[in-house]
Amino acid sequence: MRRTAVLICAVALAVGGCGGDGDDEAEPAAERSKPEAVTTTEASEAKPPKPETLRLVDEGNPTVFVKLGETVDLYDEPGGKVVETAEHSTAFGSRTVFAVTDQKDDWAAVLTPYTENGEPLWAELDPERLKAGRSIWDLEVDLSEFETRLYERGKLIKTFPVSVGMPTAPTPTGRFAITDTFRGGLNAAYGCCALATTARQTNLPSGWLGGDRIAFHGTTGAIGAEISHGCIRAVDEDVSMLVDTVPPGTPVEIHQ
Repeated sequence: MRRTAVLICAVALAVGGCGGDGDDEAEPAAERSKPEAVTTTEASEAKPPKPETLRLVDEGNPTVFVKLGETVDLYDEPGGKVVETAEHSTAFGSRTVFAVTDQKDDWAAVLTPYTENGEPLWAELDPERLKAGRSIWDLEVDLSEFETRLYERGKLIKTFPVSVGMPTAPTPTGRFAITDTFRGGLNAAYGCCALATTARQTNLPSGWLGGDRIAFHGTTGAIGAEISHGCIRAVDEDVSMLVDTVPPGTPVEIHQ
């Protein structure tokens, strides 16, 4: 399990449990009838039934999140090689929530921070380990326009200006997702708050020690410029609004 990931834009994060949503809600036990007696032979041949496939939410952007006390293996393809094992909480202490981009039979393609180019990994839709959810929000970052757009159920409700990665350390493009939110405990250079994404910087400058995760974060510096190491900077008011609004698992589309 990778334990060393840190935000590219937040070297001095001192956050514990930020963005979590608590334990799973208690689920009532199903009523069961008394089982019939079976012979020794029948009992030895009996196999536990395969759990039903977790049903994804039909509306909005489907997500899956890891149940309390469980772990979930993430594969390079359905039934393929295990790339990472996800726990109930992320490396930053938030609830582990994955945005789902595709489904094949009993498997879901999910966005994670464990690939360099945003390529999804695959999780088996096991209801004993995962629960289904959704996000009604979408984020779009237009690098050429230095603008972020927030959509609710497909309707544009907010735009705000941003600064992005410099030419030697550009903000990566592709489809990503929010993994964590932070308020407080940040280095003052990063403003009020931040939202970590699954995107990673593959063009880190020499000597940079701040990690490779891309995030939205506040700033008191210039807006509308190519000046960051890949992170998306905005005024505190706009980043605070995002922290209050979009949950982990919200998709983020970054393009030129």
